[in-house]
Amino acid sequence: MNGAREMVDGLRALGSPPEVHGKIVRELGRPDSGSRDIARVIAEDPGLVARLLGLVNSALYGLPRRVESLERAVTMVGTRQLRELVLATSIISSFDGIVDDQLDMRSFWKHSLACGVGARRLALIQGADHPETHFLAGLVHDLGRLVLLLEGGERMAEAMEMAREGDLLLHEAERLLFGFDHTQVGQCLMERWKLGADLEEAVAFHHAPFLATRHPEIAASVHLADLFANALRWGSSGAFSVAPLTPCAWTRLGIPDGEVDGLLDSIQEEWGEVVEVVLMDRPLEEPARPAGG
Repeated sequence: MNGAREMVDGLRALGSPPEVHGKIVRELGRPDSGSRDIARVIAEDPGLVARLLGLVNSALYGLPRRVESLERAVTMVGTRQLRELVLATSIISSFDGIVDDQLDMRSFWKHSLACGVGARRLALIQGADHPETHFLAGLVHDLGRLVLLLEGGERMAEAMEMAREGDLLLHEAERLLFGFDHTQVGQCLMERWKLGADLEEAVAFHHAPFLATRHPEIAASVHLADLFANALRWGSSGAFSVAPLTPCAWTRLGIPDGEVDGLLDSIQEEWGEVVEVVLMDRPLEEPARPAGG
């Protein structure tokens, strides 16, 4: 863990979460703050405004009528939920300009958004109090891999080649070459950004949700959403094979087998709209569903 923390401590450009998130947190801390004040902070970034309104009006929320103003969006969605959406979309923007021969960044964010949408949908099925926290956890679960690519240089390229050529999962190859993997790096990044114990744990244990003790339901939802996204090739985080299902995650969430197809259809529909809004992408072609999927 020390090596992962040292790597995160060495970051410069990514040393703190997006500035707009801090402004919103401070605004929410004021006793007289209201939806108009939150909207005023967000309005400083027109691109963020467009993405947030697009998300609020997407299949993610299924609102009966279109929301045209930020103030109305805050009222309809809630301040905490909108704060999580702001952070999610701003994190993507903060990594703009990263180019790496080893990883297609658009595909990486499509995978991350698929995990976010999937984790949120699983949270809604469970009746979770804050489904947007699950969305954010899904979005950031692989950020440690970007740090490894930025800071790890040739070792990360070697890890990806080892996973591609050998019988290894990518996070196993990372551990062999670095002594730690992207989950530990991601956990340290969440700690440095002070995003809370729930996100730290979900990022740390999305491959081993049975180790999560404080917020096991978030780790379980991210684990399953990651499995769905990898199996159905909804983007790619750079992994070449699908990590195995941890049965306790399935048991904890209690998804009946007969509802899986409907769940995947819902995630796919929401994901397509979210990608179009957040990445300013054209509508996705529908990916093929494996037989029996």
